[in-house]
Amino acid sequence: MEDLVTPRQVAKAIDVSESSVKRWCDRGIIPSVKTAGGHRRIPISSVMTYLRSTSQPLVSPEVLGLPAAVGRTAWVLTRARDEVVKSLLAGDEIKTRQILFDLWLGGRSIAVIGDEVIAPAFEKIGEGWSCSEVDIYQERRAVEIMLRILFELRLGTPPGDPGRIAIGGTTSGDNYSLPTTLVEVVLQAAGWTARSMGSSVPPQSFAAAIEHTQPRLFWLSVSASQSPEEFLEGLALIEQACQKTGTKLVIGGAGSLPMRERFSSGVQVCSNMGELSDLATRLAAESSPPAEL
Repeated sequence: MEDLVTPRQVAKAIDVSESSVKRWCDRGIIPSVKTAGGHRRIPISSVMTYLRSTSQPLVSPEVLGLPAAVGRTAWVLTRARDEVVKSLLAGDEIKTRQILFDLWLGGRSIAVIGDEVIAPAFEKIGEGWSCSEVDIYQERRAVEIMLRILFELRLGTPPGDPGRIAIGGTTSGDNYSLPTTLVEVVLQAAGWTARSMGSSVPPQSFAAAIEHTQPRLFWLSVSASQSPEEFLEGLALIEQACQKTGTKLVIGGAGSLPMRERFSSGVQVCSNMGELSDLATRLAAESSPPAEL
């Protein structure tokens, strides 16, 4: 998808007149911007927000850079998960993208899609790999496909509040990039300016990033099994940096399960993306100024 589209593109995509789109922009229904030359352009996130809130049919999604079939199928989550597994193993990026965008445009949150479709789909693929039913290249290709789709979902989500900064990633030895990227998109959807620092980042480097950035929230995604002693030693450095900056420290992921009883009271544990989204929403509300009477 493009970052910005023209009113004509939007009009063609949803099969309305260009003048209608411009009128909606003037009324603030679809937020738009002006180029240096004075031309109106519409952020793709504004278009997606409008489509999700109005259930406006997407007649020509290819105009916005989406697969032609997007917006035409109502998916049940369990069926969507099974079809995503099939399409990922087949390397069918177009089909995978169509399913996830159908769910999203149909009103499913990124957190729900992550918990009910993406996570169980990759769990299923992982089981197939462990049983030698799935080849390594299929799993790696599936990850790359999903990373690209998550980038597009983030592009279609309104930018977060610059006053609510969240950073995070995975620590040394954990090379799983997909979960931390999903966290980034979930937090942006919850109204945060979230950026993943990547995978296998040394704890000392995370501590430096926290002290430099001073985010309101820092997350650790733990997918790979690690030495508890080594992980907890690194976690202590990260927690110390969070205490200095008043940063909320959040940890999640299956790899953290064996160590959770040893976490301090300053660590917030989230078992899934839904819990993370709820936490992020509560923290955002706590920081919002009271409404004027």
